[in-house]
Amino acid sequence: MEVPLKKAREQLKDAQEEGTVRSLAAALEQGKKAGISSAELAPVEELLKSAESRDKVQALLDRAIEAKNVPALRFALQQASEAEFAREKMVVAEELLAVEAPRFHAREMLKEAAQNPTVNGLREAIAKAAVVRLYASEYSSAQIMLEQEEAKERKLNVIQQEIDLAKTMDSSSLEQVTHARNRLFTAIKSAKAVGARETDLAAGELCRRRLHNIVEDLKGNVRVYCRIRPLSEREIQRGESPIATAVDSMTLTVDDKDHQGAYTFDAVFMPGTQHEVFESCRDLVQSAVDGHNVTMFAYGQTGAGKTYTMYGSPGNEGTAPRTIQEIYRIIERDTGRFNYTVMASMMELYRNELVDLLNKASHQKLGIRMDKTGMVQIEHLTEEQCADARELMGLLERGNELRTVAATAMNSESSRSHLILMVRIVSVNLETHAQVRGKIVICDLAGSERLKKSEVSGEKQKEAIEINKSLTALGDVIAALSKGYKQVPYRNHKLTQIMQDALGGSSKTLMFVNCSPSSTNTDETTMSLKYATRAKRIVNELPRKSLRAQHMTSGRPSQSQRASNTGASRPSHV
Repeated sequence: MEVPLKKAREQLKDAQEEGTVRSLAAALEQGKKAGISSAELAPVEELLKSAESRDKVQALLDRAIEAKNVPALRFALQQASEAEFAREKMVVAEELLAVEAPRFHAREMLKEAAQNPTVNGLREAIAKAAVVRLYASEYSSAQIMLEQEEAKERKLNVIQQEIDLAKTMDSSSLEQVTHARNRLFTAIKSAKAVGARETDLAAGELCRRRLHNIVEDLKGNVRVYCRIRPLSEREIQRGESPIATAVDSMTLTVDDKDHQGAYTFDAVFMPGTQHEVFESCRDLVQSAVDGHNVTMFAYGQTGAGKTYTMYGSPGNEGTAPRTIQEIYRIIERDTGRFNYTVMASMMELYRNELVDLLNKASHQKLGIRMDKTGMVQIEHLTEEQCADARELMGLLERGNELRTVAATAMNSESSRSHLILMVRIVSVNLETHAQVRGKIVICDLAGSERLKKSEVSGEKQKEAIEINKSLTALGDVIAALSKGYKQVPYRNHKLTQIMQDALGGSSKTLMFVNCSPSSTNTDETTMSLKYATRAKRIVNELPRKSLRAQHMTSGRPSQSQRASNTGASRPSHV
């Protein structure tokens, strides 16, 4: 028993003198086997822990020094400082850290500046890199980026100057507003050419659109958006070619041997995303919440994308679902100031008869009348209160399912009626109790193609004839308004009676003209574009002084301006 104990104690003594991790670990293992008490082994175990810590820190220092890694150097020095050994390596590491830390900071500045490039950020990062003597290759890309950002900044400064000039112009002068719009358009185009981001151009683009809208207000106040769908797979397989080309965000051309020309609208989408289309008309929802009459309708041949634009598809919702979401977003935003009530109804105009899509079994005839404020009212139409967007979306889906559709040569599920969603919004100020009523009408018109194009017969032919009669009546109203006739034939058809408070006067109206790009549909596309161009000429009967009061960069008109611009769609304050 004594011999193994003696040998174990000698090995422990030798290991303590050597002080290495390996010798201490081996001696401790042998001591435990020999039966040495834990109290006698405790000092050696402490010495082993210290040796292990020392070796670990030394390895950390070695790796950090070799890699010249600033965070690793800082960590290793901290560990070594707490352990109070390896002073020589610590000195080397501290000297290296003094050199590498500024370089590390300069590289981080360059990385951050590249991720979010600005002129000042890039200049500071490059100056720092030069001071700490980074290799030129390490910041050459930042130099190139700085030159690009400086070019963008110069172009963006020109845009801002044009925006500032627009604030001071006479907005009742068509010539001045047109020149301001054209100058701003040129400035934006120039900024785009040097790579300016859309976010940087947003203010200029918004001002350009407002300048354009004022130009159009001085000519006529119906806003028209043109949307050209892509060629379908079947059209591509047939070898058909596109005939429409976008010149810019507001102009397109039709290039066909029999039909050539340029058409200008408030916006042109080729085809654009559902988000982009709705963003361009989002402010109309606020107008309705403010108490105005807003109407959006889609015109075009069957299969041109009207229903897709207005209603979309699951996961790619159109204008109507997005309008619903926007209504309740505004309501939620202002819920502390107003109490809102939203009422909705849905109907179709089928063969010149109104059908209540929320109560299709009803035998009560729907009548159209104008109330004392000049708003169109539909008698006996079912109207439901919707507490949230989910309820209103459910109403929309129920109505859509009951719409009359049929197969034609143009579309396997062609809409054979005009689909109309009406949403009334009533707000009551919680403090003053003042009440404001607004309305949004969303209308998906049936296809506008010629009878021979749809290739239908029998009952479907009668449907097509009625559709064309209604669209002809709508065209007559648009023509009368565009030519400034005193007598407008609203009463010639129920469709135009329903839209009487949407066209003319001071109502806020948005027309989508949806077109096919296919060469086989050139006649229908050209007809739709001409129809929409005629709508753009509707005369604005508002006093010019109301236009003079417009603020070029404000989000919305002032309260006094809104009051002067409402006319037949004036909010009713109770």
